[in-house]
Amino acid sequence: MSDPEIQTQPLIGANSQQAAINVGAPAQSPRSSRAYKVAGLTLLACVLIVGQAAIAYFLFSQKSDIKSLQEENKKINTELMKERSASMPVRMHIPMSAMTEMLDDSTKEEASTDPEKTAAPLTTCQLEFAGLKPVQVPGFQPRCDKNGLYERQQCFMRQCWCVNPADGQQIPGTLRQGKVFCGAPAVSGETR
Repeated sequence: MSDPEIQTQPLIGANSQQAAINVGAPAQSPRSSRAYKVAGLTLLACVLIVGQAAIAYFLFSQKSDIKSLQEENKKINTELMKERSASMPVRMHIPMSAMTEMLDDSTKEEASTDPEKTAAPLTTCQLEFAGLKPVQVPGFQPRCDKNGLYERQQCFMRQCWCVNPADGQQIPGTLRQGKVFCGAPAVSGETR
């Protein structure tokens, strides 16, 4: 395994009288210490450049995620604002306890006192709430007040907006994520 020629050969440029070589101690010449400084600064610069490249990569990858979320939000908003949906309206099951809230109590009193009078017909809001009339957004169920008018604030899938109580039409610019303050009644003498 060992070659006898290699063991007897002296190191290149080494005196045969010098038996030990100090390998662990760095040379103390000014030229080699300057080389260590340059190598250290070069390494630091490389680490900083790689760090900046990683940050730029993550920012660009998140930018595309944010853009896709914005596009999805825009699609949902257009679905909510469509006049008619392509799908068929679904008749929803209404519990009997909710039906009493939709009916006006004054019509019951009038019907019991005068048998010739007929019960007042349901309002558009009440018909949409009961699933008897199709709504613009499938699955949406408007909230009606005790008089059968639309409540000023309507909400669906965590988005809320203000409507005209008489016809249920959305007031432009009021669509928000979460609750919306719709203000006081527009018509004087009208109570909420």
